[in-house]
Amino acid sequence: MKKYFLVALIFLVLAANCALATPVGYLYTGVDEPVAASEIAKAAKKAEGSNLSILSLVAFGDASIEKVAKEAGIKEIKYIDKKTFSIWLFFAQETFTIYGN
Repeated sequence: MKKYFLVALIFLVLAANCALATPVGYLYTGVDEPVAASEIAKAAKKAEGSNLSILSLVAFGDASIEKVAKEAGIKEIKYIDKKTFSIWLFFAQETFTIYGN
């Protein structure tokens, strides 16, 4: 019985978050991708916000677009990029970069 429980637990851990839009590498992920764009133009200001996950057990951070833009004084958002970095289950970071005026 314990063996079946252990197999089920391992399956659940490995299958968690398997429906992600970002290309995810099992051991390492290093991806830059666009999120949204109203227009691709030279932006005067740039701001970043990040979310972190450690050991896939705890996650924290506030990368909300409204908060990051407000702190940087961005009133008109031109475009947003996202950078994803992770190393297996040990560490993951998503950084959103907001460009605007």
